[in-house]
Amino acid sequence: MACESGAFTGRDVVVYYAIGCPEVQPAANQYRRLGMMRGKTTGVEWDTADATADQSAAYTQENLVTYKNVSFSGDGVTRKEDAYAQNALKRHVYNPPAATSSQPYVWFKIISPNDITEGPFLVTSWEDESPHDDVATWSLEASSAGLVDVRDVGEVITVTSQPVDKALTEGQTLTLTVAAAATDNSPLTYQWQKDGSDISGATSATYTKANVAEADEGSYACIVSSPTAGSVTSNPATVTVSAD
Repeated sequence: MACESGAFTGRDVVVYYAIGCPEVQPAANQYRRLGMMRGKTTGVEWDTADATADQSAAYTQENLVTYKNVSFSGDGVTRKEDAYAQNALKRHVYNPPAATSSQPYVWFKIISPNDITEGPFLVTSWEDESPHDDVATWSLEASSAGLVDVRDVGEVITVTSQPVDKALTEGQTLTLTVAAAATDNSPLTYQWQKDGSDISGATSATYTKANVAEADEGSYACIVSSPTAGSVTSNPATVTVSAD
């Protein structure tokens, strides 16, 4: 007999991020998974202003809310360099580029079984350490930098198996695979990209390229789409090709 469902754990919460200014909401395929997270916390706090006047009932102090601050914090583990793009976020926090007004602006999309929290944040703290040769632990804190929306969960796509890095020799065959599912079991379509550009004809869950050459080196990712659940982009896989 199957166990009753209903409870969920932290691993059921998925966090995505996109680097960009608060004024422009990223497209779905611009988000990257901030994976291997162990803890995720969101919260909201309102500033208040004293609205007490001589008509206040029963000498009660009255207050009105003014400004809202939404916060997000989390911690995680990296077991392989750039495993889930944490390093790209770290570089951005340390050295915010002119493209984001030299501010560590990041859009977060936090998906839980109950709701979706999405909006622009300012990453105010980043810490990491490497207690072991192949493991790095890290944590971050962020505060809202604009409108943060909390909405009901719609249909979403979850990438269940990411493409992995490949080191090949010239003449070998490159094979990259991705696996995903939509919450409503809607049909999925695939589009593989190399260095951000679509690969003609690469529209299945597996991408194969025979007789690779040095020109095939690069970063590969797959955009997975559904007619009802939008689209998501897999984690990038780095392909290197060495001389025979």
